[in-house]
Amino acid sequence: MAPIASGKVTPRTDKRRAVLDAAGPVFGESGYERASVDAIAAAAGVSKPTIYAYFGGKEGLFRETMADIARQVNEASYEVVTSLDLRPDHWQASLHELATALTACQRQGCAAALSRLVLAESRRDPGVFDEVRRAGIEPIREALAGRLAMLGNAGLLHVPDPAVAAQHFIVLTQAHLPELTAGGTRAGDEGEIAAAVEQGVDAFLRAYAVA
Repeated sequence: MAPIASGKVTPRTDKRRAVLDAAGPVFGESGYERASVDAIAAAAGVSKPTIYAYFGGKEGLFRETMADIARQVNEASYEVVTSLDLRPDHWQASLHELATALTACQRQGCAAALSRLVLAESRRDPGVFDEVRRAGIEPIREALAGRLAMLGNAGLLHVPDPAVAAQHFIVLTQAHLPELTAGGTRAGDEGEIAAAVEQGVDAFLRAYAVA
């Protein structure tokens, strides 16, 4: 939500927020095709024309809802990334903690629902993935790339391309998450998930750590 210069929430902003808050659960439970604008309007306590006025229709509302959820998920993940401990005696343990925390963020209810919806609807509308990537994925990768670059500058990692290294870290540490959680539909076994995350971090360190 964009900041308001006066510091007050206008009725328009308030209604828009109410619609986004209501749309997330409806889309999550029903999927795009079965979710109705009428149901979302009723849940938000607004009229159907209000939704069309703010979002242009169901498609626009769906995209903005997915981006909004991605931004909310991004807040927790971003805080975890920026807290990475860069001290020489702590950075490796901190990387393991970071991977565990990022995996936990991805398993939260809204994050898991977001992933399922994006995968399900991207073929119908590729723009959905682009919106989610800009709102939630790219900021995390950029923040992680910055922290890994710092470790590279300190001589602890060999990081020719921080952006690629960040992508490798995320992929390696979360590679088995879909199969261990049945695509985010189950909590999964905590021990198996922890072991998979540890293996991913170890693989990353074998590729990037300076001997």
